[in-house]
Amino acid sequence: MSDSTYNKIKNIPLKFIRPNPCQPRKYFNPDTMDALIRSVERYGVLNPISVRQCGDNEYELISGERRFRAAYSAGLKDIPCIVLDTDGSDCAVLSLLENLQREDLSFLEIAESYKELIKRKGISSRDLSRKLGNKAYEINERINLMNLDPLVRKYIRSFRLSERQAKALLKIKDKHRQIETARYICENSLTESETIQYVSEISKTDVEPAVQINKIKDIQILRNTLSNAVSLIRNSGIDAHYNEKSHDWGDEFVIVIKNTSA
Repeated sequence: MSDSTYNKIKNIPLKFIRPNPCQPRKYFNPDTMDALIRSVERYGVLNPISVRQCGDNEYELISGERRFRAAYSAGLKDIPCIVLDTDGSDCAVLSLLENLQREDLSFLEIAESYKELIKRKGISSRDLSRKLGNKAYEINERINLMNLDPLVRKYIRSFRLSERQAKALLKIKDKHRQIETARYICENSLTESETIQYVSEISKTDVEPAVQINKIKDIQILRNTLSNAVSLIRNSGIDAHYNEKSHDWGDEFVIVIKNTSA
């Protein structure tokens, strides 16, 4: 194929295009995808995707995964493409660059892409840093995020934790404790600074951190408040009792007030 064929927009049948195995985007918002599909159904694909030719009537997607999926879902037969003259390794890097330039990826997706590029394409972090314009240590730091437990990464995505919070969780080596810590951070909406402090206390000692101790103090305050309330009721001449029981699932507080009309 001549060079004039490349870098020109041409319509290519969708059936001739295969997905990029190193596609950096792993998560697609259903709502925004539905909106894009409706747009494609009405107006078509306005911006071409980019592909590389890897055989006769065979192309591999470089960038434009959302538009490619939307065109397929909308029932289009072909899609406008720019054919780039590049090999498989550069294809993966270009796909990542395209998404990075649009600020279209989460830091976890970027980390996963870095890891895949190094693992599947044999690119070193130093070579990758030269291609992407990042520093090698920044790439390695992000790759380390993939050492987080998969459930922890799910919490990070679902609750939109920051990259600083994710990196803080790496300090906890025990997977079970890492999961429990991530759950606590999410359920209590801890800020970045609160997360760093909380994780620091956990990683330095085997005992629960101060924030858990505060919970115990709060329970003691509740216990005293209930006891004092029952005492006031009894002092007014009403028969009342306060009982506390401990169970495997937690503590039970019971206040019984006798019906004076009985």
